[in-house]
Amino acid sequence: KYMVEIARALVFTPKIIVFDEPTASLTNCEKVVLFDMINELKKLGAGIAYISHRMDEIFTLSDRLTVLRDGEYRGTLETAKTDESAVIVLMTGRGLDKNTCTGPLLEGETVLEVINLSLANHYQDISFRLKKGVVVGMYGLVGAGRTKVAETLFGLRQPDSGQIVYEGESIAISDSHTAVDAGIALVPENRKEQGLVLEMSCRDNMTIAQVDKLSVLGWLLQRKEHQIYDKYAQQLSIKSPGGSYPVGNLSGGNQQKIVIGKWLSVQPKVLILDEPTRGIDVGSKSKIHTLIRELARSGLAVLVISSEMPEVLSVSDQIIAMYEGELIDFFTSDTVTENALVTAITGQ
Repeated sequence: KYMVEIARALVFTPKIIVFDEPTASLTNCEKVVLFDMINELKKLGAGIAYISHRMDEIFTLSDRLTVLRDGEYRGTLETAKTDESAVIVLMTGRGLDKNTCTGPLLEGETVLEVINLSLANHYQDISFRLKKGVVVGMYGLVGAGRTKVAETLFGLRQPDSGQIVYEGESIAISDSHTAVDAGIALVPENRKEQGLVLEMSCRDNMTIAQVDKLSVLGWLLQRKEHQIYDKYAQQLSIKSPGGSYPVGNLSGGNQQKIVIGKWLSVQPKVLILDEPTRGIDVGSKSKIHTLIRELARSGLAVLVISSEMPEVLSVSDQIIAMYEGELIDFFTSDTVTENALVTAITGQ
């Protein structure tokens, strides 16, 4: 869809083109086509503004870069004369600690096990385990079947065959209500379409998954709702004018924290995060990575699905590599290499 949007813009031979996060939904092959196209436009004299949170793209494409933080201009740099660390300082006001691990791995008992799970045209014979205290990363290209697996575990899709074992017993997750009642939570890939009601307030979005528990005879207990929002707004460092503020007006990073807070507030045993930092600035991304590790260390079983290799390597204790609906390989954090991951997810 995005490639069609780009093609539509090029039909008119524009003098200026603004690309806003153009690669968020593109495969690596499509990115190559896009970058070639941008370089051709530069040769033809077009002016290009390229908005992105991805450092590698900025340094590959741009001649100079401008940094904004909290709605304010922070500076303009010649790309060839700077590096990532200098840009990060402008973006966050400080450097970033890339080591997000908050303690040693304390692997607990298996909470959820997937055995030979298959769904026609999406994935086949998928098997893995999620344990307390462990972050499992699921890495692959767009269309590898990762999201479909997550949606199956959350009851949004029904598998053709295979078995899901939850806390030692086989379970049929017929819908999302069954999943939530069992203690399974999903932070979806598209927060605006699947994770939030944009017209509603931050507080209402935070508590929407447990309205039944916060109501008596059809009346919402607002005091409890306020307590829940205040607790997780503080824990997740959500920047908002207040709980009644429309969630659609927040930044992407704060919207994502609202979605995460919504599911943390129901106190799940399994937390699935699908592309948890897509479209988020580098500072918020680092905080969410740290939060993921802390949640695992507190006893949650965590599955992180991502298309970004640095993200998977940063947060995961174990990594599943998928390619075209198949589980190709399984790595641990102390044995994985970037070459091995790329080889696996490209079917080599």
